[in-house]
Amino acid sequence: MAKQRKASPTFDMDNRSSQQSLRDEADRRLVMMRSDRLSWRDTWREISHYILPTRGRYFHVPNQGSRGRVKGPQIVDKTGSIALGNLSAFLMAGITSPARDWFRLETNNDQLNDDPQVKLWLSDTKSRLQRVFATGNFYASMSQTYEELAGFGTAACIILQDYEDVVRFYPLTAGEYYLAQNARGEVDTLFREYVQNVAQIVQRFGLENVSPTVRSLWESRQLTQELPIVHAIMPNSSRIAGAFGWKSAPYIGIYYEYGNDTEPALLVESYPRKPFIAPRWATVSNDAYGHGPGEDALPDIKSLQVAQLRLAEAVDKYARPPTMADASLQESMVNLLPGGLNFIPGLAAAGNGAGIRPVYQVNPNISPLQERIAEFQDQVRKTLRNDLILMVSQEMGSTQPVTAAEINVRQQEKMLTLGPVLERFHNEALDPIITTTLEIMERGGLLQPRPPGLHGHALKIAYSSILAQAQRATETTGIEQLVRFAGSVAGADPSIMDNLDLDAALDRYGDLLGVDPSMLKNPQSVAQLRQQRAYQQQQQQMAEQAQQMAAGAKNLSQADVGGGSNALQAIMSGLNAQQGQ
Repeated sequence: MAKQRKASPTFDMDNRSSQQSLRDEADRRLVMMRSDRLSWRDTWREISHYILPTRGRYFHVPNQGSRGRVKGPQIVDKTGSIALGNLSAFLMAGITSPARDWFRLETNNDQLNDDPQVKLWLSDTKSRLQRVFATGNFYASMSQTYEELAGFGTAACIILQDYEDVVRFYPLTAGEYYLAQNARGEVDTLFREYVQNVAQIVQRFGLENVSPTVRSLWESRQLTQELPIVHAIMPNSSRIAGAFGWKSAPYIGIYYEYGNDTEPALLVESYPRKPFIAPRWATVSNDAYGHGPGEDALPDIKSLQVAQLRLAEAVDKYARPPTMADASLQESMVNLLPGGLNFIPGLAAAGNGAGIRPVYQVNPNISPLQERIAEFQDQVRKTLRNDLILMVSQEMGSTQPVTAAEINVRQQEKMLTLGPVLERFHNEALDPIITTTLEIMERGGLLQPRPPGLHGHALKIAYSSILAQAQRATETTGIEQLVRFAGSVAGADPSIMDNLDLDAALDRYGDLLGVDPSMLKNPQSVAQLRQQRAYQQQQQQMAEQAQQMAAGAKNLSQADVGGGSNALQAIMSGLNAQQGQ
């Protein structure tokens, strides 16, 4: 039990009265946050019903016996679910792909970034961070986070220190958490209502800290019995600087058994910074929760379900239409199976002929309904950004010839539509994740000591994911056009190139494309290389001049000027005469 207890950042069981005050505050806030989230809950339930049937927890204590049932039998057209899955996979691959580097560490001081010791420490620290993310559950958690973000417009994930994985991520689903934000519009409070069975509760919090109810269930070995737990994370409103334990922490977290007041708290934790993320796709005014493309696509998805039902009804009527028959056949056996033959007395006498013929013929026109369904499906895919995801394959399949440059330009233009979402996700999700993990590793001695020059300088996170590069790559077009224009004008006036700093242009171009800085030489090496090249050119020019002089001297020595002398001798005699004077 003691080993499990160490998994919390700070384990501090204060006196009972302090815990009870903290519990009372959490209960009061929980009631108000439930009321604030009520309208969002109704929208999320519709999204779960029509798009993400396996997501969302909307009941206080989920029924253990119903969790394994088939989800989403009411969805007759899965276009929305598939499109949303494509979007979340696209975000995962484009922002935090486990197969490539997606961030790097820098400082705000360019000279410091060029320092060899600082550069080595930043590179080593980034590698250690990547190793922690790869060996833990970071990427699995981010996959769920992207799906929640795209579907519900809001996602939440708790980040806690862990002695096995260094840091452990706990992604939440819509309906089981509540959010509140501060005056700056930042989400700083998260309450979670969830269930754990008796074995999990005792393992996590210790038998001595649970209520008599849990202790009784443990002793009777009812280990799978589930109970509701509340985990409240909030700023420490009564923070006392220099106090012992959680009373001095910026953030506190309290776990308690909901509805059981015999023990005020299962555990009280303290956090040096906010231990969760709550990214939002887009927000309006002072809303704590966000709006996402899943909500935008909901009307079309609901209409699509109705249209598919109508189409199925038309097809069903074509296969088995309503029938009518003479009352005399009420007691007769009528065969309506395909190929069935029915003998009807008096049919020939009624003037209908004695031949064999079908009982009925129906041929409904379902083309307009099919076209309408295709329109709904196309609109759902566009709303969920699948036109951006599948753009390259769509362009390659078009009848008009498209060059790679045109595809690149169109891709960059469409990527700009995700710019606000990407920037918000960097600020609300990735920045806190990297910073929190970095601090946990540094406190645990899992990083090399910082170089002396780095003390007092804050680290800067630069993102180099596919989407981040695509956002910045639009700037490369301006650089290319400027250099191309200057090159064309230089044919008429070469001095125009004096206005361009091509070294700076190359560095900026590589940075925008996310090129590894090690591919570009540092300024000192470039200066040394140019100095050597200039020296070699100078030596070559001197050698050429010497050769030219030697050839000229040879020509002069062979030129006869009369009197048995050549031109070289005549020139030397003249020089000697001048020196003698």
